[in-house]
Amino acid sequence: MARRAEVFAAAAAVCMTLALAGPDVASAKIASATAKADPHDIAGLWMNENTLDERLKREGRHRLDPGEADGVTRVQPALTPAYQAIYARLRAQAAQGAASCRWVGLPGIMGYPYPFEILSTPGRITMIFEADSQVRRIWLDRRRHLDPDDLDPSYYGDSIGRWDGDTLVVDTVGFNTQTTVSGAPHSEQMHIVERIRRRDAKTLEDQVTITDSEAFTGPVTQTFVYGRRPGWRIHEYSCNENNRDFPDASGNRSGGAVDPGAAK
Repeated sequence: MARRAEVFAAAAAVCMTLALAGPDVASAKIASATAKADPHDIAGLWMNENTLDERLKREGRHRLDPGEADGVTRVQPALTPAYQAIYARLRAQAAQGAASCRWVGLPGIMGYPYPFEILSTPGRITMIFEADSQVRRIWLDRRRHLDPDDLDPSYYGDSIGRWDGDTLVVDTVGFNTQTTVSGAPHSEQMHIVERIRRRDAKTLEDQVTITDSEAFTGPVTQTFVYGRRPGWRIHEYSCNENNRDFPDASGNRSGGAVDPGAAK
């Protein structure tokens, strides 16, 4: 209640100030407030809207087929023979029920069903994800990637961005091989180009193109859509605290066990 009263008081003060300033000043203030939003202003808190239920909501219809698949639409790359063998091994491991709290990294984090916040500061755009409090940095004050000697392979790589009209073009290289593209493996040669733009004041779009000359036979494209959530805040989330699949010392998967990788 106290917070609401402060908001009402602030609004009343603004209205009084405009009234005392005269009609010309008041009109100018109102026109400025209702002007078209800056397309370069992508700061704020955004939520993944790529799940089936969110898509149906946007289309104004209900789920017709109870068996219709949920979750983000995943586009898997066509793999080279060498990486088809690696993929087969990964699937065999997954069939054994092994779980992991390893970071999702790019591009998977952009389709994750958790909110994230974008901060815009001079020379940099920072994305803070609720999932494991992961952070991604996009550098706007560089036109070239780091030198190979300084480019340590990582989950999010080295991202440099530039504005092309109303679209933020982000170029990322320098990945490790601990992540996947829709479940498929990739090499350290993976290269991701994103085109991020505001569809409107409440909607953000990320068009992603992924190439990997060593692992993929051709490019992979994915499009993610996010809705602005001005009233939300990022919560603390730890995968380890919520994981119930790791075996304990006896090999049981009864829950509450610690990620074996965390002890290394």
